[in-house]
Amino acid sequence: MRIVLVAGWLVALTMVPAFGQSSSAAKAQNGAAFDPHDISGVWYRVSPFQTFSNVDNRQPGMGGGGRGLVFQEAPLTAAGKAAFDKNKPGYGPRAQPLGNDPMSTCDPLGIPRMINAELASAHAFWELVVTKDRVFQFMGFHHDWREIWTDGRKLPSSKDLEPTWDGYSVGRWDGDTFVVDTIGLDDRTWLDKFGYPHTDQAKLQERYRRVDHDTLELKMTLTDPEYYSRPWDSDTKIFKSAEVCLTGKARCLGDPILEFPTGEAKIKNWDEQVYCVPSEEYKFNERVRNPAGGKGTVK
Repeated sequence: MRIVLVAGWLVALTMVPAFGQSSSAAKAQNGAAFDPHDISGVWYRVSPFQTFSNVDNRQPGMGGGGRGLVFQEAPLTAAGKAAFDKNKPGYGPRAQPLGNDPMSTCDPLGIPRMINAELASAHAFWELVVTKDRVFQFMGFHHDWREIWTDGRKLPSSKDLEPTWDGYSVGRWDGDTFVVDTIGLDDRTWLDKFGYPHTDQAKLQERYRRVDHDTLELKMTLTDPEYYSRPWDSDTKIFKSAEVCLTGKARCLGDPILEFPTGEAKIKNWDEQVYCVPSEEYKFNERVRNPAGGKGTVK
């Protein structure tokens, strides 16, 4: 039995066999047995990108032996480009100190941004908890959580939903891939920290696959015809289990060993209460962000 904090309540979750569990465990390359239908656990991001989608292009003249990382061009429509231009991020090639990133006022980051874009040191992880009819995804950063229904229900019509920060999600197994479909996403959120927009009619599909005992892959597809001329696929996000990160067998972002001066392996669990506090963020804006943008003076 496991105790988790959900919306201020301590809830006992009886751990049950993963829904759709396969009949036999698979074997990882290192010989460790694993169930490809068991995606529970704490997963640290190891892939470098914090944007929704990127590709590794080999470009001559960019240094590094002709190799360089460049952003994948988003298939924006004219309406999508106009919305994108209105978003003024604090990161990336369009960065500016005085932008309008929802993060700067502690608005919830939403899905899919919370899944990949804000998993940076020292909170480069989230936890999946599997129950009988739902999968809970807990994010340490902003102390956020979402629920994915796995009881066989279908997605409702978007006309019957009021858009929410994390949307409405339903999950199912397609072979050894856990597929999550989400609608009803609040259009105030961005896809990532670079400011890519979406409408409240967007549909997101996540495809999780446990490729070995210690590795989880995630690929996403956004379908939003008003803003994107075709479904937009993410790059492959790679996550490693807390077990290998804590033992130093894998170099993980937000490395739980390197970040502690003693070199001790210590996991920062979901309930470390990393909130975005508006009063603290406003003080940061006054002392750092505004002066950096030429607005006001340091107090």
